[in-house]
Amino acid sequence: MPREASAGGIVIREQGGELEVAVIRPHGRSLWALPKGHVDPGESPEQTATREVWEETGLRATLVAPLGEIRYVYQFRGQRIFKRVHFFLFRYQSGVLGDIQHEGQRIEVDEARWVPLVRASALLGYKGEKAIAARAARMLLRAGTVLVPSGQKPEGTGD
Repeated sequence: MPREASAGGIVIREQGGELEVAVIRPHGRSLWALPKGHVDPGESPEQTATREVWEETGLRATLVAPLGEIRYVYQFRGQRIFKRVHFFLFRYQSGVLGDIQHEGQRIEVDEARWVPLVRASALLGYKGEKAIAARAARMLLRAGTVLVPSGQKPEGTGD
């Protein structure tokens, strides 16, 4: 069975004391999803997730932590394909959501919006992505919502 790998991310920002997540509505679909896409040759899942977040949302974001992966089998042109999608937690850095200024991406995404993190699991259209959003919310709750990039310590921790 052929295999595919994709990667994507949950971009979080704090707005008015509430955590929000960037979601997209893929072209021609009525459901909401997380930004994600195929891992290109020579690219790591982390690099793909960072690129896809920018391409599909217009946002620059800093990778904070891995969130795990979802696996599923789908059919394309009569052939079953095994797919793994790696997800990462990102902290919003800059950009305007939906302000996509590179060729071809408008076709992939019809709409992008910020939604409260507490509503993300209910809003997302794919079961695996709902679980990833719930995992991100639990991770942020345990961390006290401090978003620190991988390998760095929060400011004021002494070390």
